[in-house]
Amino acid sequence: MGPIVKLIVMKKGGEPGNVAINPDRVTHVRTASGPFTDIYFGEHRVAVEGSFAQVVARLTGQAEAEEGANAKSWFPAR
Repeated sequence: MGPIVKLIVMKKGGEPGNVAINPDRVTHVRTASGPFTDIYFGEHRVAVEGSFAQVVARLTGQAEAEEGANAKSWFPAR
């Protein structure tokens, strides 16, 4: 069996649809204008909805610890 890839689904910033993020590939995160945060994979950027703190918490798995059962709404059903 191949390696397990962890994906976190987030709402695309200012656009319809969702985007799946592999947090192991993120190089840095930056606050963007409005209610958006930019996630970088090297030189590639993806804008997602949410504050900087919310996005970082989701990427690091802290959202589930901080929000308890409510965090399940942040992650797709497995």
